Amino acid sequence: MGGLDNRTKKSGRQAKITPKRTTLLQKLAYIARPFVLYMLVKTAAMLVLAIAVPSLPIAGMGAWVENHAHQLSAVVNGVASLIAVCFLLNDFLIETSTDGEIDIDKSVPGQFMDFMKTEFLGKVTAHRMTGLALCVLLGVAASLALNIWFKLLAEMLSGAGNPVLDSEKYETVEVIQYSVPIGLGLVLYGIISPAVEEMVFRGVIYSRVKKFYSAAKAVVFSALLFGVFHANLPQFLYGTAMGVLLALCYEYSGCFAAPVLMHMSANIFVFLMSQTAAWTAVLTTPVWGVVAAALSVAVFWAIRECNVKF
Repeated sequence: MGGLDNRTKKSGRQAKITPKRTTLLQKLAYIARPFVLYMLVKTAAMLVLAIAVPSLPIAGMGAWVENHAHQLSAVVNGVASLIAVCFLLNDFLIETSTDGEIDIDKSVPGQFMDFMKTEFLGKVTAHRMTGLALCVLLGVAASLALNIWFKLLAEMLSGAGNPVLDSEKYETVEVIQYSVPIGLGLVLYGIISPAVEEMVFRGVIYSRVKKFYSAAKAVVFSALLFGVFHANLPQFLYGTAMGVLLALCYEYSGCFAAPVLMHMSANIFVFLMSQTAAWTAVLTTPVWGVVAAALSVAVFWAIRECNVKF
């Protein structure tokens, strides 16, 4: 090092130091890169699968695809999501590692398996299990409250001649999601979708924003991006609201299992309720909306006050 310093002094030049991610554009690029990569890979995978599956040399495949278009679309979306998130595994492991290090002697899949074994839940204690159970309950209560109030608001606006929350794209998404069999729906929307989306939006993006800005800004930014990801107004509003709660649960708990379990419980509850139209009609009332909102606030308070860093 001394020789290098001496040569630098003799030449009259100063050693060049390149600052890392100090400008706004550098920070935004660092934060947004995983999301852009995920979307590009997922879109490409969906296109390839959409072309490849109908082309399989199986008798009657064309007719089967036509008769099961919605179910196939849901499966293709889930598989493409899994493929895309694999490209973010290394970023995810770096951002969520509790000790700030990863075992570089192991492959990325090996590191991920170690994370699932040791860091996903962390040390299993009664205190932590109680906190995670509260996150599951919050997922159910918050999803119910938001669905009730958004549905009531949409009906009120439509009745007033302002159908701003009516969305053809959202209706198409609903048809696809709720046309799959219950077992397949639980796998796609109760396991794959929540796990992948939490890895992307809370595990990577939220954690990266926190490196440069406050936790509050990270919560808002990751939630807004999560809402935009759903690409229609009703799901943007719902996704943004849920995104705030998911990020706060992650922040308060310090445990990645918290937002994952909350997201899973919310998706499973909504999916199962969609299979029972009678119950949906009964629950979509202002009274149940108030009850669900009050329960959400109470559970969130318990997570915030009683289980910080559980």
